Amino acid sequence: MLWKRGTVWQTRLMFNGTLHQRSLRTHDKGEARELESVFRSSLVKGEFGIIESRKAPTLEKFEARLLPHLKANTAERTYEFYKQNLSVLKRFVPLASCRLGSIDSALIENFIQWRLKEKVAAVTVNHSLRTLRRALHIAKQWRLIRDVPTINLLPGEHEREAIIDEPTLATMIKWTATLYPSSIMHHLLPFLVDTGLRITEACMLQRDHVTFDDGKPVDVRVVKGKSKYAKRTVPLTERAATALEACLKKSRSQWVFCGKGGKRHLTRHYPSEQFRLIRDAMNQDQDMVLHSTRHTFCTGLGNAGCDAFTIQKLAGHSSILISQRYVHSDQEAKQSAIRLLDTLNNKKAPVQVPSDKVKEI
Repeated sequence: MLWKRGTVWQTRLMFNGTLHQRSLRTHDKGEARELESVFRSSLVKGEFGIIESRKAPTLEKFEARLLPHLKANTAERTYEFYKQNLSVLKRFVPLASCRLGSIDSALIENFIQWRLKEKVAAVTVNHSLRTLRRALHIAKQWRLIRDVPTINLLPGEHEREAIIDEPTLATMIKWTATLYPSSIMHHLLPFLVDTGLRITEACMLQRDHVTFDDGKPVDVRVVKGKSKYAKRTVPLTERAATALEACLKKSRSQWVFCGKGGKRHLTRHYPSEQFRLIRDAMNQDQDMVLHSTRHTFCTGLGNAGCDAFTIQKLAGHSSILISQRYVHSDQEAKQSAIRLLDTLNNKKAPVQVPSDKVKEI
């Protein structure tokens, strides 16, 4: 209801059992009615979860709440990645002091141009943009802001997509086994290529994570990984099972892949360094890294006609869009599908119409 105190209009509204009263700071009754309507709408917005972005914290203040959440919900390396890039975002004062709900495309573009003036690569800028995008999506999830602005990554980011073909893999295994017979690299390489495990997932693999059938390993379980989607079971090829058995014989602990002595699990750094040593010795493409084993696994599944959802389950991708990259819908596959449909159609028996049911024309 509207009422006057002196010459200024006031409003008093009862909403959800609570009395709300405020001055509308106007002498005009018509304007007071409009302001009261706006006030009532703001109460309803709050009731239905519509967020007032002006009340959101600044990016700098939001960090204190964001980092504990990331630390509890991401792997250690992922957390360090976000923490490092948040510090970069805060260095740009207009962005650090801006409320989350007011961050828009123009401000993001200003950050990009500021960062490029520091002579950093496109991939480095994109790391910060990915961090900002993650932070804003979490803020939206927590109902601190309404929407997340579109954040486009810079083009020209170099992606390592080298594939280890079978002849190259065979040569690498033979070279390693000959020069470093005590190393487990000639077992680890085929295992990674045939399972697609991330190197950290392989390093943390334990005996209890291996399923045996009649004494032979048949699959491995990833119980912890980069994200919640990393938890999965991966069946073993014959080659991967043989490599796994050889490493289990060398292990003197619960870990499958161990360092020298067989009592401690590998760290991700040793296999990565050894892979670079093998690659350089064989004069292979510099884009070929240990992670190429995982890329090779996913590419092989796609070439074999595997659908994106199955690739996602086997690789532990956090998004189906990542898996979709490996699905190859080429002309041969399309023609094969049509030939299959044609075969099914031809198998259908023709419908016989009784002669007494046929009408003469």
